[in-house]
Amino acid sequence: MKRKELQDKIAFLVDELTVAEKELAALNNSETSTTPGGIRFTDLFDLDSIQAIQDAFAAATGVASIITLPSGEPITQPSNFSTLCQDVIRKTEKGLCNCMRSDAVIGRLNTAGPNVSQCMSAGLWDCGASISVDGHHLANWLIGQIRNEELDSNQILAYAKEIGADEAAFSRAFAQVTVMPLEQFNRICDFLFLMANLMSLTAYQNLQLRNYVSQIHSSNNELAHLRNFLSNIIDSMPSMLVGVDPEGRITHWNMRAADATGFAKAEVEGKQLADVMPEWANEMDKITRAIRERKPIVDEKVAEERDGVTHYNDVSVYPLIANGVDGAVIRVDDITERVRIEEMMIQSEKMMSLGGLAAGIAHEINNPLAAILGYTSLLNKRLLEDTRKNRRVAEEAGLQFEDVAAYVKARGIDAMLDGVMDSSRRAGRVVTNMLGFSRRSGGLFYHEDVIPILERALELVKSDHDLEHSYDFRDIKVIREYDEDLPTVYCDATNLQQAFFNILRNGAQAMAGAYQELDRAPRFVLRCHATDGAVHVEIEDNGPGMSPEVQRRIFEPFFTTKGVGVGTGLGMSVTYFIITESLSGSMSVSSSPGFGATFSVDLPASKAGSASGVKSDDAS
Repeated sequence: MKRKELQDKIAFLVDELTVAEKELAALNNSETSTTPGGIRFTDLFDLDSIQAIQDAFAAATGVASIITLPSGEPITQPSNFSTLCQDVIRKTEKGLCNCMRSDAVIGRLNTAGPNVSQCMSAGLWDCGASISVDGHHLANWLIGQIRNEELDSNQILAYAKEIGADEAAFSRAFAQVTVMPLEQFNRICDFLFLMANLMSLTAYQNLQLRNYVSQIHSSNNELAHLRNFLSNIIDSMPSMLVGVDPEGRITHWNMRAADATGFAKAEVEGKQLADVMPEWANEMDKITRAIRERKPIVDEKVAEERDGVTHYNDVSVYPLIANGVDGAVIRVDDITERVRIEEMMIQSEKMMSLGGLAAGIAHEINNPLAAILGYTSLLNKRLLEDTRKNRRVAEEAGLQFEDVAAYVKARGIDAMLDGVMDSSRRAGRVVTNMLGFSRRSGGLFYHEDVIPILERALELVKSDHDLEHSYDFRDIKVIREYDEDLPTVYCDATNLQQAFFNILRNGAQAMAGAYQELDRAPRFVLRCHATDGAVHVEIEDNGPGMSPEVQRRIFEPFFTTKGVGVGTGLGMSVTYFIITESLSGSMSVSSSPGFGATFSVDLPASKAGSASGVKSDDAS
């Protein structure tokens, strides 16, 4: 080999090495870019939908199309690939290597515009646009495999020899390559860049929505975990208070003392403490000393036998000082649960904070929902509405608007868009209902129609997190029997909705628990009727029913038939308080074991006229 030829060969190899190093560096930078939390393209997009969009794009523009990872690994199946590239060039080792290098270059992250260049393999024109989320390279949308009339066929055939391809097959395949003016291809590349940017925006919104949903689920799980702690906090108020005068006569006897001893206040007032509770006879010396020294006396861990079990109490004696010492208060605390109570108080504060956080997250969900509704509506208009602008843009793209609309309908895209709209509106209603339910009422009373409040409570129960883990609410049949022209009631709508929600949720849980045993489909019957000066509401379920003993205690605080950690025993007592005390109504229950239960609520009708009711025989 001559010296000049050797020098040229060395220079050529140095240039090739420099290009290869740059391409490798670009490829490594793309491969090391990951989305937050390792999110993948397929986590944010439905692959079948993306494939359909890609296929439609390729068919409409006449170019080849594929979406790959930044590393070049295909995500979608190739669309409209040319025989030259797929069946000839890529079948040779060198041709495939050159194609992969070319894909890495045109697929590099570029937020300024599309990467348009001739491929390093056959010299065909290619283009790439990057899809990113929050600044992280997610995927590449690659198109091309077209040639313009200026491409030298002799040079192309020489390349066939270089890579070892069959020249005859190469020539036939080259003749089949789509011929397109470069100006037209550049316009397609610009549109591709816009589509990639739209997908980047969609990926970001999907990622945000995914995060919001994850946070809501986490908050709901935490709230479910804290319910048990809250129940224990409320149920663990053990202090027993007894007031005595300086002579040891009982002057005060609280409910805890009555429950613990079985003596009512009227039975013990004025009697000697030692006569009522002989086991406290020794406390009289402490009472006398506390009164005399004017300081409390505390005995810790005093043992007490109760039902054959040893309990330990803190017994504190506090002197009463009012214009001189005139008595003392004895406080008895069961310290067995003290540590647990302190821990549960902390958990109670967390629960309230998480409740506010959940409401805030629900507010944030409305933003992407609004974007989804807006963009879906816009897509519907641009694809199906016969407007001048739509016709003009279609003609500029070499299409007839009627063909575009026909394609959209033939592919069912219009139905898909309608489905997106309906689902988004349904999600919006759930979020709105949750926000209204979690918002503090403020104690404001208005003349309200009972039926919409009952329906909102029903919708809220359908989306309740715990119930969704037990059964599908859609399995419950709902029969509505509403009178028309019901009078309004003067009430706080939020509190009334809370009361209805508690009744419905309690009935739904009861039917879910007994679904298998009863061997009948769960069913609610909702009735709203006008009575003399009142609105009568009935909520009937066909669950397991209640025994007479349970019926007598159903509205007592802390009474529950559910397992540990499932219920607090406060739902029905709170409901009874809202109806009878806050709304000046009445509430009752009728039931028989095995035949369901019916809760009846009567609310005073207001004098503000009537509201239009909704009459329906059967709905679910």
